[in-house]
Amino acid sequence: MAYKDLREEEIKNKIEQAYFEGLDCTKIVGNIDFCVTVPTAPEQEVQSLFWAEAKKGQSDIYKSIVQLILTVGKARTFDKSLPPAFLGAFDAEKIGS
Repeated sequence: MAYKDLREEEIKNKIEQAYFEGLDCTKIVGNIDFCVTVPTAPEQEVQSLFWAEAKKGQSDIYKSIVQLILTVGKARTFDKSLPPAFLGAFDAEKIGS
């Protein structure tokens, strides 16, 4: 998978189509770039499966995961939303968790 010339938003859409078909990737949780949730009825609490930092071009995956952890910690996102089992990061050429 190489999406070198795509914007970050386009990369997120491609990742959703390639890896998370059937799941909901439209939820915005705080300042987290990418969130995968189980589709639920509107009155049910959202269950996150995966939060990720997204980068366009190429980036250091380890630095991106650290950035995600700092983003979650600084905003105390875990106080407002139950954290998922998996954290990760992806860019135009790789994905890691």
